[in-house]
Amino acid sequence: MKKLHLLVVVLFSFSVLGGCSSFKSKRGSVQDGTQTSGLGDQDSFGEYGFSDANRLKAPYNQSYRFGFDKYSVNQEDIESINVQANYLIAHPSAKVRLEGNADERGSREYNIALGWKRAKAVAEVLKQQGVSNAQIVMISYGKEKPIAFGHDEDAHSQNRRTDLIYESK
Repeated sequence: MKKLHLLVVVLFSFSVLGGCSSFKSKRGSVQDGTQTSGLGDQDSFGEYGFSDANRLKAPYNQSYRFGFDKYSVNQEDIESINVQANYLIAHPSAKVRLEGNADERGSREYNIALGWKRAKAVAEVLKQQGVSNAQIVMISYGKEKPIAFGHDEDAHSQNRRTDLIYESK
């Protein structure tokens, strides 16, 4: 538990040192070291980061949602992931961070494992298209990084996701 907390603190500190781009979720703003638009930014992703206009552009941070207790990529997300893969293949110095997340239900350990499986599922789709392992960093936040703070199915469905965040272009 202490190691995970330390890892989160180190990653947060590193991202703040790497840049100071901020993005807003429905509940407020979060600091992140990425240089592209953020996950909840109204201007580029719509209310929760799922604007159809931007899902097929790269490099764009994306969120891919999952069903309850599921970690297989939804068929409707494949085209968007493939667009990101094509960009990464064409730009070998570009890197993405895949952040697996879960809703608040379940133990901390279970949700960390589930978030990891979700990040790995997106990574597998990228790798199947030819993206290099060196371009992908995976992390699981489990239930520790929600974007919706409610306790209903709508909030839970928003938190069951993998965020694809460009670290460099």
